[in-house]
Amino acid sequence: MRFLRASCQAALIATLGGLVSASSLKNGYYDYIVVGGGPAGIIAAEKFIEAGNKVLLVERGVGPTVATGANETLVWNKDLTPIDLPGLSADVGSLDLWDEYLCSDTAGYAACVLGGGVTINYMVFVHPPAHDFDDNNNWPEGWKWKDLKSAADRLYKRNPGTILPSADGKRYDQGLYKVLSRFFNKLGWKSVDMITQPDEKYQVYSYPAWNIKDQKRAGPVRTYLPEAEKNESFDLNLGAKVIRVVRSGSQVTGVEVKLASGKTEIVSLADNGRVVLAAGALSTPRLLFNSGIGPKKQIETAKMSGITVPSEKEWLELPVGVGLRDHPIFSIYVETGGNYGVPDYDAIINGSDTTDINLYKNGDGLLTQGKHRMIFFSSNELHGQTRYYQGSCAPNAGSVLGITTYLTHGSTSQGVLGLDSNQNTVIEKSPYMQTADDRRAARSFIQQLVNDIQNPSTGFKLETNLNTTAILASQSPGMHYTGTAKMGTDNGLENGTSVVDVNTKVYGMDNLYVVDGSIHPDLPTGNIQTTIMIIAEAAAARILAQK
Repeated sequence: MRFLRASCQAALIATLGGLVSASSLKNGYYDYIVVGGGPAGIIAAEKFIEAGNKVLLVERGVGPTVATGANETLVWNKDLTPIDLPGLSADVGSLDLWDEYLCSDTAGYAACVLGGGVTINYMVFVHPPAHDFDDNNNWPEGWKWKDLKSAADRLYKRNPGTILPSADGKRYDQGLYKVLSRFFNKLGWKSVDMITQPDEKYQVYSYPAWNIKDQKRAGPVRTYLPEAEKNESFDLNLGAKVIRVVRSGSQVTGVEVKLASGKTEIVSLADNGRVVLAAGALSTPRLLFNSGIGPKKQIETAKMSGITVPSEKEWLELPVGVGLRDHPIFSIYVETGGNYGVPDYDAIINGSDTTDINLYKNGDGLLTQGKHRMIFFSSNELHGQTRYYQGSCAPNAGSVLGITTYLTHGSTSQGVLGLDSNQNTVIEKSPYMQTADDRRAARSFIQQLVNDIQNPSTGFKLETNLNTTAILASQSPGMHYTGTAKMGTDNGLENGTSVVDVNTKVYGMDNLYVVDGSIHPDLPTGNIQTTIMIIAEAAAARILAQK
């Protein structure tokens, strides 16, 4: 085992600035209780504090950085955990921390740690194109790109991402990029900067944009939370799981919290206070089901599992969990004849890779970079619907490269998220490749890519998945979930499809809001973390504007 688990982290929680033990939570004090310390929850909480409110942020997991209580540091840098180091992100699934930080009660991969998925992902930071919000009419009026641009600008000012993280202005380990850029250039594709040219998404490739700042993994834990913690009116409670919101009809009066000890406690709101859910697209639905909000079947399951749900006359039968979306992944491995150097992760961890470590200590080198060496985008059209694709390209051992190909924005497939009697969220209907046109479009794109790869002039050949059918059969989750508490103008209480209105307030409730990916009515063109943050910025502003 590379690292000891964070078993002693809980002992630090009560002593760190901005962190409080459950016993010190204040009843009748908080103007806002934010449930979930992922990127959306941290951003929303900070904006509420900035506006002069008293705020409690509740996160069921632990802190991943030294500043938030983590003590599993690198042997050669006691200020950094392995999660912080960009160069270790490619090997994050091999760290003991990976298992500790993953949720154990969600239908797919989700992170139960401060910072959420941004804490353990591959850091790909796709600035979304305008078409993500402006086509298909899925995002309602008021949530088009012209409405969101100011929120994006606020995010990028604090958390811009970078395609050149090394302080010396150099890029390292560029063999894959050289091979693939020659390949795409021969096909007539063009090179772009995916940060400064976000709308270029057809037959283009770019150096990766990573969520890195000052040569460390960025994200709201580093770029928003410290600002909130400066304020005496902000409390952060780690290691506490919110079970449900406490309701009196259409009014939320507080939240029920399960402590690490197994005991529960109800934390009440201040007068005119609000609860904001930000537990993610796979967990926010459970909170709603447990609170008597959602399909009758799911609320009944919550009740059978031992949750104190409201009386049936107070149930709000909204389509929570309906409309689950995700990017399907198709894996392509290519033998190129190149020579790619996969980092020696054990040597980085144990300190014996002194060359790369010494470079990093100066802010330079391979360890300042993430996993990927190139990101590409394209699209195709079928029956008037444009579907977009992303390829994330990384070196494998020897001369093989891996391409993680996503079907993204424009996908028409949806699934259903439900609840089981053990309080796990479960996928009741798969969100992947459910429509014939999604299947045809994806096959067409993959087949064209395979044809181009296998053209004799390239010298390439497929490895592992040797044809289009095998590649399509390799389908796996993208882990970019949306849509389980959809935002829209068609009230779900009146046979509509939406759970929250355009101010992100739950239909039928007076003071209950949602700001995470569950409210997104569509999939973004690329990795979702940037869009999650932009929408949280915009949602917080909307909520604050509701007097």
